[in-house]
Amino acid sequence: MDATARRNLRSRILATLGAGAVCCGGTSMSIFNCRLLMFGVLALAATWAEAATKPAKDDFMPFVELAPFVVNGESLSFYVHARTKKDRRYAEGLAEEVIKVVHESVTPKTGKGLVIIGQKGEPHPIHVFRKFLALAKDGKLDPAVAARAPELSGMLDLWQEGIGDGKSIHIEADGDADDLDFEKIVTALPLPLEGVGAKLYQLAWAEGFDDAKVTARLKALQAGDLDGNQFAHFDWVFYLAPRGALEDALDDIIADALKKEKMGFFERATVKTVMLFVKPMIRKAIEGLRQGVMFETVVRARTPYTHEEVSTLTGAYIAVLMPDQKDKSTGPEHERAVKAVSDRVRLLAEKKAVEAVDDGGRKTVD
Repeated sequence: MDATARRNLRSRILATLGAGAVCCGGTSMSIFNCRLLMFGVLALAATWAEAATKPAKDDFMPFVELAPFVVNGESLSFYVHARTKKDRRYAEGLAEEVIKVVHESVTPKTGKGLVIIGQKGEPHPIHVFRKFLALAKDGKLDPAVAARAPELSGMLDLWQEGIGDGKSIHIEADGDADDLDFEKIVTALPLPLEGVGAKLYQLAWAEGFDDAKVTARLKALQAGDLDGNQFAHFDWVFYLAPRGALEDALDDIIADALKKEKMGFFERATVKTVMLFVKPMIRKAIEGLRQGVMFETVVRARTPYTHEEVSTLTGAYIAVLMPDQKDKSTGPEHERAVKAVSDRVRLLAEKKAVEAVDDGGRKTVD
């Protein structure tokens, strides 16, 4: 409603209050009550009309802040969505390190990115993704909406392949190796938000991550509801699990192990002591995976490398970050990471050069 319309509506309200004619039969008290009723109706109409012109409240973007930094004299930046100062500092620290490595070893064009760090107590995006796929499989979604399921499945397959075999994550520390159950630590893992996955995350956010509301919203979706994306103006979007998610997952793993095994007091005490030593190793490994997944997200979004080539570069990066890192070179971790990735970039370039020469030779013969 524009200003002129609002003024006209207010004039009608005042005219009703000041009119001398009887608007309904009865005494002067009846006339007053009638005018009061008319005032209430018109006032509500003005309020509703005013509210209808206001856009829906955006409670996501106000938490997004720019995080600028400098690499070798060049100014770079990315955006962070966080609800607490501690979460923001953690997200900024992790993302800045990853982007520095990408900038120094792969490409200086790291793009406009957004890092979203979840808040303790919020479900991991994987839950709404799996709910969507389950509803699609059971035929409980609009057919046009369910047709987007393969896109989401493909995104999740690529994500799980980059982390492990989809069932477990192999971790080595001080010569010992073990496989962590993927499902037990999935809520501590990061993932890129893109395509229909990004839209589903926004939908879950709008419903406050309430399971019943999200389910109802998914079932009511129409094809057009998946169009448009609040994240469309970013080159890449990365979800980072809450800082304490890994600690909670590890505590659950230890508790399950102690329940399943018949142990006496001393055996249980021994297991707990060992875990106090192992937990820092696992924590470092998972942090390495978090950085690795973000590295893969940025490189895949900002370079023409194939999926296999991106995986090769990511593997070189993660290898430096693992607690049992095979590269025995000395120096700060950042410098070793930049060198490891740069060497792999060089090898890929040399391989492509050889393939180009071979292709040129074959074309000449033909």
